Amino acid sequence: MSARLLGEIVLLQVQRMPVKMPGGRYDPQPLLAVNEALLGPDGVVGRHDGAWVLDAHHAAHPARRGSAGRAVSLGFTGHYRLMEEHFGEAPRGIGGENIVVECPERIFLKDLVGEVVVRGAEGDLALTGVKVAAPCLHFTSFLLGLDRVAERPEVAEHLEFLGEGMRGFVMGADPGTAPRLVRLGDQVWVHSPSPTSG
Repeated sequence: MSARLLGEIVLLQVQRMPVKMPGGRYDPQPLLAVNEALLGPDGVVGRHDGAWVLDAHHAAHPARRGSAGRAVSLGFTGHYRLMEEHFGEAPRGIGGENIVVECPERIFLKDLVGEVVVRGAEGDLALTGVKVAAPCLHFTSFLLGLDRVAERPEVAEHLEFLGEGMRGFVMGADPGTAPRLVRLGDQVWVHSPSPTSG
């Protein structure tokens, strides 16, 4: 098993409510930045003003989006830099990722094979089952500054640009894993299987 440091957490946030509004528009208003959060198999709970706030993907959220195995979403500062170059503006975290890592590189799914490990003061939390967060028409239209949700042929090149993990990744924690407290500045590692010899 080999270990690689991806970087430190520079943004933690929760979606208080889904960001896709009735009618299909993408609205980032429900995004709430926090200094610490509990991560576990059921999802993310952020701490804000002395209270705990459920992420919209958490198993206990009444408006839950997504399915089991999608405990947390992860993005990278390098991706936001590329999105800003492409779209003209892409504020860090606007995609709604729970965690944004300070990492200048372009990260692909193959770079996250194995376990993504969040390392904090309370110990490590291993995240597995990494999948690409597929770009949607709503978010793409928002980045383009459109006042409507575009048809797929109109924005096909932009959807392609946001594919292969540019939009971020989603992953889960094994059932029975105790939730861990995660804070800004905690490290995110990848533990990958060592190549087999011969």
